[in-house]
Amino acid sequence: MSKSIRVLFVDDSDDDVMLLTKALKKGGYLPSYKQVDTADAMSDTLDSQTWDVILCDYAMPKFSAFSALNLYKKKGLDLPFIIVSGTITDETAVEAMKAGAHDYIIKDNLARLCPAIEREIREAKVRKERRQAESQLKKSEDKYRTLFQDSRDAIYINASQGAFIDFNQSMLDLFGYSRAEISRMQTKDVFAKEDEYLKFQDEINQKGSVREFEAKLCRKDGTEMDCLITAAVRQTKDQSIIGYQGIIHDISALLSSRQTLEKSLKKLRKALGGTIQAMAVTVETRDPYTAGHQRGVSNLARAIASELGISENKIQGIRFAGVIHDIGKICVPGEILSKPGTISKNELGLIKEHSQVGHNILKTVDFPWPIAKIVLQHHEKMDGTGYPDGISGENILLEARVLAVADVVEAMGSHRPYRPSLGIDMALKEIQNHKNIFYDPQVVDACLRLFNEKGYQL
Repeated sequence: MSKSIRVLFVDDSDDDVMLLTKALKKGGYLPSYKQVDTADAMSDTLDSQTWDVILCDYAMPKFSAFSALNLYKKKGLDLPFIIVSGTITDETAVEAMKAGAHDYIIKDNLARLCPAIEREIREAKVRKERRQAESQLKKSEDKYRTLFQDSRDAIYINASQGAFIDFNQSMLDLFGYSRAEISRMQTKDVFAKEDEYLKFQDEINQKGSVREFEAKLCRKDGTEMDCLITAAVRQTKDQSIIGYQGIIHDISALLSSRQTLEKSLKKLRKALGGTIQAMAVTVETRDPYTAGHQRGVSNLARAIASELGISENKIQGIRFAGVIHDIGKICVPGEILSKPGTISKNELGLIKEHSQVGHNILKTVDFPWPIAKIVLQHHEKMDGTGYPDGISGENILLEARVLAVADVVEAMGSHRPYRPSLGIDMALKEIQNHKNIFYDPQVVDACLRLFNEKGYQL
């Protein structure tokens, strides 16, 4: 199947053009062509049309091959330019090749024409692809250089021995050195602590990269700053280390803000703890036994929560909820709370209201834990027979389930005005017998381990 080809003939002989056209067809091409024999005609044609190859006669009365070559180069073209002549000498052909021709063909040997054209078209395509790749690479490099120079973080490249070989303006701004000064420095020179530099270097050599390595670095004026370094090894194809590249981010201001925030949070937690203690004292003024009970429940609940592996934040909430879980008893008359002997049904009803009352008191306080809800649910039971809402199972907060077990154990194991202590053995037997009925089985098991295996005491 013939291949289409667009040919520009720079030739004053119609017979020669016909001869070359036949040779092209014989070689498997289907040519579309135009013939020109002056500089103006060639220039106009090159500007108005696209060609695959130029076949140029060497000697013409009005136009020479060298003039055609100069015009071709002035246009900045890159398509095969082949000289075809019957009289050209080897010396002249070499001169033409040096001037920019891609090949020359003797008319007595036109068998070379099509292979030469095919080769030169292929090579022109390779050159075009190479130029495109180089152009894309340059754009990529320009983009990288822009990112490199404009980054707000310090970026550096150094040699295998640590000497800085390239760096952006942010690097100079961060450390306070001039370009000439930092060019004479090595990576270790900006580390405030030698042990941190050695650890950094060891990690990057072992892993090939480090991400957000925290270290103290030193400015020119001696000021230390907290920084994060993300860096990677630069290697040759045979995996030899030729250097490193990295990004340095100054986090001094961030750490300072974090420390200030932590101090503020510590003060807030202290104030919150004081507020909760004040609430507990409010109850204690009316019922010393209840206040002591709340502290005991808080301590045991915190120990159970730790045994269960509950998060530190939730444990803190459980501890505070335990300290004030009976705050609702402030609504119960003192004579009922401290009454010796049997409590009537109506009196028990009043006492049971303390969960809801406690919730109502605490729900308006914006605690970082669901303390009001924990207090509301601490008398709910797994089988739904508890109060005030009769909810069951997983519908009860885990914190409330922990508090429920701690509450019953502390209450039974401690003295009350209306009865002596029932003893810790009786308390543990109670939660064991009602495990998975009243009390969460995992919470019960954790409580039993504390007393039976770890020596916990009320």
